[in-house]
Amino acid sequence: MTCNQCASLIDIDDLSLPYVVRTCGSCNRQIKLREPGDNGHGIKVEKGDQFVFPDGFLKVSANPLKSTGHLTKHGLAWFAKLIFVEELEKNPDKIELFTKSNEDYSEKILKDAGLFEGLDLSLEEDAKELFSRVENKKDGLEWWAYCFGMFNDITKDAIAENDAKKAAWAMRAAERCRSMCVFKESLEEVVWMGHSAGRIIEVIRKWHANKDNAKEEFWQVIFSENPYILSQVFSIPVIFIKDRAYVGGMNIEGSEAKFVDFLFANQSSNDALLVEIKTPVTQMFAKTKYRNSVYNPTKELSGSILQVLNYRRELAKNYENLTSESGKTIDVFNPKCVVIIGNAEKELDTDAKRTSFELFRTSMKDVEIVTFDELFKKAETLATLFNLTWKDNKANKENSHG
Repeated sequence: MTCNQCASLIDIDDLSLPYVVRTCGSCNRQIKLREPGDNGHGIKVEKGDQFVFPDGFLKVSANPLKSTGHLTKHGLAWFAKLIFVEELEKNPDKIELFTKSNEDYSEKILKDAGLFEGLDLSLEEDAKELFSRVENKKDGLEWWAYCFGMFNDITKDAIAENDAKKAAWAMRAAERCRSMCVFKESLEEVVWMGHSAGRIIEVIRKWHANKDNAKEEFWQVIFSENPYILSQVFSIPVIFIKDRAYVGGMNIEGSEAKFVDFLFANQSSNDALLVEIKTPVTQMFAKTKYRNSVYNPTKELSGSILQVLNYRRELAKNYENLTSESGKTIDVFNPKCVVIIGNAEKELDTDAKRTSFELFRTSMKDVEIVTFDELFKKAETLATLFNLTWKDNKANKENSHG
């Protein structure tokens, strides 16, 4: 029953997220609510409200993407203690409880993975089948859980046999396997995230240390190993297809084959995206004025534009044969072309040069021109968002010899 005071308040149906239980001061009706807080953030809580966290909502993980909260530096230390030593039994007389807890932990992982399905482990042939299933997952959590359980069983048997050396050896091996389980469950993704962040820093440092590198092959390798750097030039989500991608042109003698430096595809339309790279030291404009503060593009710049347009033409002509042979799902509705060339910060050192560059660049209908420093500035912006720093002079010097 509702009264005039709470008639406008309606119970929410979705109880999977936090909410409050508010008791009407007039009729004592309890209403489940999730009203927005100040400026639409959080949940509004009034005096007397009971705040409710649904079962299973609170999740603590070292991976912030899997946690419903944010761990502080002290919180991470607490979390590490929780997953490594919290269940450590302090009373040696209760070792049976400890080994039973180990057994339950191992079996739960294997059960959740569906590896026990249809098996009776009291039968020797089913025990062998379990091992066969787990052996196919040696790079995963299940393998280490199996090994943990196996060494835990050996520990129990050794204790029953009063074999202290064997028990100590088996327990040591079991705990090593448990550590791998903890790593797989709670830490592997975070370590990989840190490794990926390190790769961003490494490629930025290589840029700063090699701005004068005139070898196109050097930059080809850099972008092949880090295609996400190139993907930043597009304003849409893209998929990396191939470097040095064949787009056609081979004649009957098998010569004159054409290879675009990098081939991407629009993630939603599958339309092809062609990228041609030069080097940061490639001159984009003539060193002397053409007339009236205007500079002409160099043959390297204009030639690069014609080259990538010719690649697009060849791809359109040979599209059906190329895609049927490669199995790649790309289309050629209106392929976008990009040329990565030069260093604007270094070359365009006057207003006249910058104006000439922008006039030329914006006049291009089918080709986008991006300079190397512009491209890596985007990578630096990405790193800044995650508080990553690359300004390490020692590291820059080391990478300059790479």
